[in-house]
Amino acid sequence: MAAATSAKPNLRLDHIAVWTGELDKTSQFLTEIVGWKRHPMEFGVSAEDTTTGGMEGVFFDANGIWLELILPTSPGPGMDILDERGSGAIIEINFEPADYDATLAEMKAKGIAMENMDGTPLGADGGTIKEGVRDGDAIDEQGQRIAYWPKTLSCGSTVEIYEQDDDDENALLTIRDRMWAGQRPDPETPRADHISVLVKDLEKAASFYTDVMGLQRHPQLTDIEAHANGGLGGLRMAFIDTNGVWLELVQPTGPGPFADLLEEQGDGYLAELICEVDDLAAYSDAMQKKGVELVDAQGRPFRHGAKYFVVEPFGTRGAYFPRAAAGGMAIQLVERGPRETDILHRRDDTWG
Repeated sequence: MAAATSAKPNLRLDHIAVWTGELDKTSQFLTEIVGWKRHPMEFGVSAEDTTTGGMEGVFFDANGIWLELILPTSPGPGMDILDERGSGAIIEINFEPADYDATLAEMKAKGIAMENMDGTPLGADGGTIKEGVRDGDAIDEQGQRIAYWPKTLSCGSTVEIYEQDDDDENALLTIRDRMWAGQRPDPETPRADHISVLVKDLEKAASFYTDVMGLQRHPQLTDIEAHANGGLGGLRMAFIDTNGVWLELVQPTGPGPFADLLEEQGDGYLAELICEVDDLAAYSDAMQKKGVELVDAQGRPFRHGAKYFVVEPFGTRGAYFPRAAAGGMAIQLVERGPRETDILHRRDDTWG
């Protein structure tokens, strides 16, 4: 076995960006219902930035990954995305490179033209936006460099890299991490495990993450048979190691709700955040005491006293927060099944 190393990976998934039209209401759900901690720092993007439009946002420690909640505040690309996708949609997956400029140079050498959020070509400034920490109504515009892969290359997903200079004490995420030093998530809260991405062609999408981004793909390929899981439809799934939580590429292989969602939202749709709990039945009871009833994959209440569905033949248990309570967010809760059959156990046990 190779010796452990502390070297920063070339790309690391740091956070996912969720657009919201109701920042306070969604924040209340994430803290009071789910139990995740809200970071005290607030940040914003100036309305003068034409590549994004005005925004304000906060971070939540989702017990495995940061969740960045974004509220567009002025007309522009950000507001257009909210209007198109709706409140609660996962809009971006955001990677920190070991070296931002080196990554841009690598992409240029491969003939890949990185873009701004609005799809325009990256300028000479390397994608600087007018972002900074909020102080009341003012924004300390230190600036932040961000870039995106063309969606034609990423199979429709919005994939961002951002510059992080650990030596710059005024950098936005340096401030975030410094203020959070010593904090630990509550182990009793759901643990973020992976983000599911609906794709039309699993192999094509996987090759973007491996051949372009340089991430590693898990060799496990999982098929869910429609006849064994009434209502879910057939699915084929593969995992990508992001050096953070996992990405799960999901290709529908037959009619069902996920095929319908792919048709509705398009290739590369960032569909769900999947989180683990140790005892889903007990967690369901705890949520009921808070006035929230978990639902199935189609958003329907469970019948006849059931508290979860079981994905066969793997034995994995699952349920969802109702989207109305979650501010439109799609958060699935899972409890691992038997070690020899469960998808997540098999993934982890063969990944070292």
